[in-house]
Amino acid sequence: MYDVIVIGAGAAGLMAAGTAAKNGQSVLILEKKSRPAIKLSITGKGRCNVTNSAELKEFISRFGNNGKFLYGAFNKFFNTDTINFFEELGVKCRLERGGRYFPESNDACDIVNALIKFVKNNNAKILANCTVEKFITEDKKIKEVILKDGRKFLAKKFILATGGKSYPLTGSDGSGYVLAENLGHTVIKPSPALVPLVSDDKLIKQLNKLKLKNIEITVLADNIEKKKLFGEIEFTNFGLTGPLILTVSSFVYELLDKKHNVEISINFKPALDDKQLDDRLIRELNNFGKLPIKNMLKTLLPLQMTDVFMKKNNIKLTESCSSVNKEKRKKIFDGLRSMKFRITSTRPIEEAIVTKGGVSLNEVDQKTMKSKIIDNLYFCGEILDIDGPTGGFNLQAAFSTGFVAGINF
Repeated sequence: MYDVIVIGAGAAGLMAAGTAAKNGQSVLILEKKSRPAIKLSITGKGRCNVTNSAELKEFISRFGNNGKFLYGAFNKFFNTDTINFFEELGVKCRLERGGRYFPESNDACDIVNALIKFVKNNNAKILANCTVEKFITEDKKIKEVILKDGRKFLAKKFILATGGKSYPLTGSDGSGYVLAENLGHTVIKPSPALVPLVSDDKLIKQLNKLKLKNIEITVLADNIEKKKLFGEIEFTNFGLTGPLILTVSSFVYELLDKKHNVEISINFKPALDDKQLDDRLIRELNNFGKLPIKNMLKTLLPLQMTDVFMKKNNIKLTESCSSVNKEKRKKIFDGLRSMKFRITSTRPIEEAIVTKGGVSLNEVDQKTMKSKIIDNLYFCGEILDIDGPTGGFNLQAAFSTGFVAGINF
């Protein structure tokens, strides 16, 4: 018999387990994989963006309509607490652009090892290779948990921290949703968030690995503007990725799910107003005279983009700058303002950084993370219907909800 059993040894689960153990509870962690926090060890391209320096209100706003659920957790454990927490465990963090905090070592494994140290120093026990089959309940309480191999464990309280449905090889395979539903909870349909977009544009492969910085993208649905963002994107051999694309990906998924025709439009020169851009075009065209338009475009676009730009805007490779009349200049101008790529799908949820959807927040007490259906059940981390953008927001939500789930006993 344990005081607390935590299902899942990811960021949220380890924080919950260590916190409960620090507060005098006997704690057992059941982890499906052979070692804890596999997904955490690869997050942020192996660097682990642990949190963000944004103020509370901005932080909340970045989670959309469900963000207000996090007020209770963030009021008890927020970004400065996260930085101090890891520094006390010997991992110093450094602030980078965009308010992002990373370990100074740039190694996510240092964050993983610190969490494991936190758990073990407080005498919580981790059992690996443990797949939970089901819970046995009685009078709105979980009585025991049964593993796939037949083993049974009893506890007074249970915490579900099994993650979402992305990166299933790390253990985040959606099995926690099934456990939650079997206990009577509603699960909002999981879908991919922070995931690359797929385009059927025939020219996209020519742009593979090209990064564009300081550009503006517009999400179009049936040719109507829906969202605009400024920043960085990257082309792949199947479509688009990069910070801006990941940020809008769950929104694009919803549009596609509703059968809208979706396009991403790129404005290459958002810093220039229309007159400035047209003046710049006139100047460059005059400077290059009888030379091909392609040569002039190299002053406005990356070299890898010039051929694609000309094909998309029906500009002949042999045309010279001196042959460009007002009509042709308008065509180049419009191309610089809006180059469109049709989006046909997102990459699969298994490749998403986080999962949108999860256990309905209406059924969880935001102050304690306690289930409103099962008296001794708590939730934390990505299993909840919470998802934010890149930049350390999702990990902070995991740490905060894990902390709250761990102290409320």
